[in-house]
Amino acid sequence: MMRPFTIIVLVLFTIPVLSFSQQLPFSTANVTLPQLAYSACGWGDFDQDGDLDLALTGAEGNTPVTKIFRNDHGNFTDIQANLLALHFGSLEWGDYDNDGDLDLLVTGMDSQGNSHTVIFDNINGTFIDSGISFPGIADGQASWGDFNNDGNPDILLAGNSMVRIYENNGDRQFAIINSTLPSMESAMCSWNDYNNDGQSDVLVCGSMGGGIFSSLFRNDHGVFTEVNISPEPFTGLYSGQARWADLDNDGDQDLVIAGMDLNMDGYFLLYRNDGNDHFTKFDANTVRLLNPSFDLGDFNGDGLLDIILMGTVSGCGGTAVTILKQNEGFMNFLDVSSLLPGYKQGGVTWGDYNNDGFTDLLFTGLDAFDVPKTGLYLNTLGDTLLFTVNTPPSAPQGLNATMDAGKAILHWNSAADTQTPKGSLSYNIRIGSLPDSQEILSPLAMLYSGSRKIAAPGNASADTSWVITGIPPGTYYFSVQCIDNGFKAGVFSGPCMFTYAPVGIDETKVSGLSLSPNPCHDRLYFNDGTISTDDFRVRIINANGNNCHESVNPKVVDVSAWPNGIYLVHATNSRETKSFKFIKN
Repeated sequence: MMRPFTIIVLVLFTIPVLSFSQQLPFSTANVTLPQLAYSACGWGDFDQDGDLDLALTGAEGNTPVTKIFRNDHGNFTDIQANLLALHFGSLEWGDYDNDGDLDLLVTGMDSQGNSHTVIFDNINGTFIDSGISFPGIADGQASWGDFNNDGNPDILLAGNSMVRIYENNGDRQFAIINSTLPSMESAMCSWNDYNNDGQSDVLVCGSMGGGIFSSLFRNDHGVFTEVNISPEPFTGLYSGQARWADLDNDGDQDLVIAGMDLNMDGYFLLYRNDGNDHFTKFDANTVRLLNPSFDLGDFNGDGLLDIILMGTVSGCGGTAVTILKQNEGFMNFLDVSSLLPGYKQGGVTWGDYNNDGFTDLLFTGLDAFDVPKTGLYLNTLGDTLLFTVNTPPSAPQGLNATMDAGKAILHWNSAADTQTPKGSLSYNIRIGSLPDSQEILSPLAMLYSGSRKIAAPGNASADTSWVITGIPPGTYYFSVQCIDNGFKAGVFSGPCMFTYAPVGIDETKVSGLSLSPNPCHDRLYFNDGTISTDDFRVRIINANGNNCHESVNPKVVDVSAWPNGIYLVHATNSRETKSFKFIKN
């Protein structure tokens, strides 16, 4: 990730900024947290109480630490998780086992200089080492992403002279996949569906074979092919950060990338996604920063993603700098006055930690005097003429599903939001075998309230469709929520039922099973005909996805008291499945 630099001269460096308003947008929060450098940080509601907790990894003085702090109404408590102490690494929340709670993926270096990559499994709020073995990564990154659309979060590892994808088999086991991804050091990586084809593509950046490269690989059903970017390749950068986001609210994902080139010159670049592998470059440098970190979030509630950037000033004695870039639209960013102190050799993240509707900031790193520091800054401008309280978007409607070539394609209509334009909203899906379950695809959100467990866009990006494949044949339910640019999440839509029957499996294969009469008024009769001796289980569901009846080997079901409408009958045995529709009149 980030490497320390020897400080030779301390120079007071002031970035010229424009006046933002008479009232500054941030104030220091009175919280107690470890003071960390060479660090990473991430918000995540691990205890599912509706507020964002905090994970930190880095060096407290000369001592590596990895800690989780519970947020109790704005007060942080160290949960004493006893995690492997690391620094020079990365961390990211996810739900690798789809059990509905947040697990933690951490990379870094221990006090003896050994590199590690660890999944810490959340078991009812207690975190334990999952025991799953991965190559160790330091000065690099690990990230969750579902490359094969089976609902199980896979892992992309970059750094320590490797870039690898590990497929999550859904049984707490991971297997490396064959790919042509290059090996890199001082690496950064990111998943994203840059071409809106429903598949997660891969961006990797870093040092490789004497050169510095930033390369995008298109995912074609698990085969990764390097994209020929026009009109020119992405600038090769390392020891920084790369993120995808819809900066211009046009419905596709643009690229934000910061880092250093081969000559150790600092860059901060924006690439507008124009479609068809064409990207227009914008140089957003205010000052050349080494080892930069940044994050994106809508701090003023105008529906446009702003940027917070930190790093080391090149050629000025290594002074730490923080820059707030306000998105003015059309890929224009204005540096505004915030009076936030400078940070370097650390991490920064947006998140509404006190649930007041305004996005706050957390920093870790060295300050201008090379002292490790962790700072939380509250967004305190309130509902002024320039700032608007962020309100949740509406729930998506029009859910439906179709089968095509062994894939279930889930569809929904666009939602609406008061602050974020429709084209820039992201969507978050949950899939389960019941109307209120998520064991197939976890949304990292509370199903009933919609409260988001992480400060991030949804798992479906800005798409209004999603592909799911590779799951067992059967009947499933999906729901969708909308997330705006301030990471405010709306409630989930009602569940939509779909039957998954991949190529080579006939969903009408339960031999001889039939039902009558159809339409039916009072009693529905089942005739098993030549069905095998296996027991078959019948479940009947109404059009709203509610379970109306479930039994084994039924002969007759009394439906006389049921409301009129269309019902789905789903029958399974140990080998076969079959689905019917019947009308109650």
